Amino acid sequence: LNTYSALIQNFYTQETTPNPAIHIAINTGVEEGERAGVSAYVSSPVGVFPKPENCVFVPVPVEIRFLDAERSGLDLLAKTAASPNASSNQPVSDLEILEQSVNTVQTMLDRVLTYVQAVLSGEVKGDPAIGRYLMDTLSASTNNLDKSGFNASLQDTLMISYLANLVRSQAEVSSRLALTATS
Repeated sequence: LNTYSALIQNFYTQETTPNPAIHIAINTGVEEGERAGVSAYVSSPVGVFPKPENCVFVPVPVEIRFLDAERSGLDLLAKTAASPNASSNQPVSDLEILEQSVNTVQTMLDRVLTYVQAVLSGEVKGDPAIGRYLMDTLSASTNNLDKSGFNASLQDTLMISYLANLVRSQAEVSSRLALTATS
């Protein structure tokens, strides 16, 4: 932030009166040692006779939120930023994104299964908050565990898993057929 930032902030403060203008600074992280991120500021005048260029920027808390549909794009950006040459070879196909999502869900389920098995064996003391969250996630009620509701949810989950495996198999067969057709 510099004097020009203060002048820009003054201009937009006049446009947004009576609400304060928020100055958003986006760091792309292209310089060595800097992290990418977003920060926000509001200006406060400084001095006995404040001028537009004499202000102090007060930081405002920022929280970045995104929809689940945007996660794959943000994951691609984060992965590209973390790579040593900071470039992506080519755009990721929908099938690769689906595969990464399924692998992520599988990893999460493995973690939950490991935790539940540790609690059942007595290695770890169970946390009631985690148990409640797992029960809510599985659409089960703590007052009345309706077997038919749980089984229906389980059948839906198994069907999705089956369809995902079927799509993966079809994609593999298609790629092998394409390889034999070019040979």
